[in-house]
Amino acid sequence: MKVIVVGSSGMLGSEIMKLLGNSGTGFDLPDFDVTDSDCIEAAVNRVKPDVILNTSAITDVDYCEKNPDEAENVHHTAVRNLAATGIRLVTLSTDQVFSCGGERYLIETDRTEPANIYAASKLRGEKAALEHPGNAVVRTSWLFGEKGLLPWIVRKLLEDGTVTAVTDQTSCLTSVDSLAESLAGIVADKDRTGLYHCVNKGAVTPYELACRVRDRIGTGTVKATEWTRLALSAPRPVWSALGTKRDIELPLLEEVMELCLQKML
Repeated sequence: MKVIVVGSSGMLGSEIMKLLGNSGTGFDLPDFDVTDSDCIEAAVNRVKPDVILNTSAITDVDYCEKNPDEAENVHHTAVRNLAATGIRLVTLSTDQVFSCGGERYLIETDRTEPANIYAASKLRGEKAALEHPGNAVVRTSWLFGEKGLLPWIVRKLLEDGTVTAVTDQTSCLTSVDSLAESLAGIVADKDRTGLYHCVNKGAVTPYELACRVRDRIGTGTVKATEWTRLALSAPRPVWSALGTKRDIELPLLEEVMELCLQKML
C-alpha cells in the first residue's frame, strides 16, 4: 500500500510517517501547499497512492478567527480538492464541531454546532470528504506528544512552579502515539469509512488536569481562570468530550498521562 501523508512534518504527521515506514510519502510546507490543487495533482501523479492521509491544519483557533479565508482554504477547500482526486481520503477533524454537549460523551451521530470559525471550516471539510464513498474522517482533541497541553502543564509546574488553567472547558486529551496507531489501522483497512471519534477517554478541564499533575509530581501551584478573562478572539466549546460508537477505542487518559509523566520525569 502507498500512502501520501499531508502535513508530514507536524507532530502527528511525523509519528504516522514512522509507523508507515517505506509505504508512506510525506508532503508539507514549504515545498507542498495543500491549498494548491496543482500541488495535489503533482503529488498524486508522482506517488500513485492507494490512500491520502491529511493531517494538515491551522491549529491556532484565534488565528483562524482573525483569518477566516485562510482557515476555509486549509480546512475545507483543500480537503475538497484532496477528495476530488478520487483517491481514498482519511482526514482529521476536531471536537470543536460541538460547542456544548450537555455533559455526556458525544458520539459520531450527535448534532454538531461549531464553536468558532476554525471548527466551522473543519466541519465543512468533513462534509466535503464524506461526500465520496470510502473516505473517513477522524475527530480528535487536545493532541499531545512532546508538545501540547499535558507536557506544557508539567513544564510549567516544574520550571515556573505555577500554572494557570481554565475551568470552563471540558474535553478529552489525545496521545499522538495512540492516535497514530489508530490512524494507521484506519488507513490500512478500506472498509473503515465514515466518522470516527478517537481520543483518550476521560473528560477533564485543563484546571482539573493541572491539579492531577500537581498531585502526581508533588510540586507546584495551580491557579484557576476562565476563557472570558483571557479576552481571546475565538470562543471555546464549554463541553466537547468525545465518545464513540465505533469499534476503535484508545487507551484511557490515566494510562497515557502516566506514560507522559514517566518520560518527562
